[in-house]
Amino acid sequence: MDFFEALEWSNWKNLSQELRTQVMNQVLMYFVSPLKYVSDVEYKEFELAGVKCKTFECSIDGERFVLVPGNKEAILGWNFGTQGLPITCWDQEPNEENLYFEELRKNYQFITTEDWDFFVNESTSSLRKVAISPMLVQKTALPAGARAIGELNAVTGEFTGIVEDFLPIEQAIRTYFKQGTSLLDSLTFQLPSELYEENQFYAKLNLADETYQVYHHESCTFETLKTAVNQQVFDLLSEDEWEYVVGAGTRKLFRWGNDLEQGENYQGRQVARKIKQENMFGLVIDHSRRFWELTDSGFLKLEKMEATGIPLFDWMPLSSYYRSRKILIKEKKLHPADYAYRKVIVISRD
Repeated sequence: MDFFEALEWSNWKNLSQELRTQVMNQVLMYFVSPLKYVSDVEYKEFELAGVKCKTFECSIDGERFVLVPGNKEAILGWNFGTQGLPITCWDQEPNEENLYFEELRKNYQFITTEDWDFFVNESTSSLRKVAISPMLVQKTALPAGARAIGELNAVTGEFTGIVEDFLPIEQAIRTYFKQGTSLLDSLTFQLPSELYEENQFYAKLNLADETYQVYHHESCTFETLKTAVNQQVFDLLSEDEWEYVVGAGTRKLFRWGNDLEQGENYQGRQVARKIKQENMFGLVIDHSRRFWELTDSGFLKLEKMEATGIPLFDWMPLSSYYRSRKILIKEKKLHPADYAYRKVIVISRD
């Protein structure tokens, strides 16, 4: 078995940890640019919906990447409609008026099972068999045109990260947190969900711990972003690669299985937990429906939309094989709140 065969998932899962470590060392030695700083290599095991993968995480210039083994015969795409899903996932009306839903209802009606089958099949890429190379994949997608520089605690004001990159934008960022002097101003002040000044910075709030992930920002179009990523000796994921690293090529519409329960009951909380957790390869996949994720072909994954209360419609953008109906205008500037991208190093013989 040679190096590339060892990275085939069917072989990789049978290797000892010692052999996996040797292969990972070769990956880092021969496929990561010597100009990159590699650190914090960790051996990890991930699992989702019964699919397990023991692999490695590492930092490349401070950004986390995961080694994803390849599959020469990956089955991707979907043409099975609502197969495997209970009728309760779609047999209901939206909770409130939703313009996006109503626009699609003109084409799909959303009345019969056949209507929903048609909708699901037209919302996903075509069924196909492809060869997927092993890859080092960025663990979390970045906002378009953004480079992470650290975290800002909104309560204490403490910044952790690359201080020299934060200092030039510090004053501009801190102006967003100035409150009025009255008691009413203090009581009604809310942290902004995003901070943005073009070609300076973009920051996104994590409400759970009241911290902002802070990024340096440079305006970009799709084409200039691709060029910049290539100049960093990375690529954008192809649509095939994206679908594989998100769902592992399982014959399920959703990476976590067929349960689409919503709400605060036990089952709803379990589904929410699975959706939010790292997937079977250790990647973090956004579930907020607040932006699209780019692929190198221009096809968009995920979606920017409001929830309707209809589980299948609301979760459809989280399908491993979902393809957005939005057409990307490649010459238009990409707003960091609307688009994200994920870098990859493909491990191939070429």
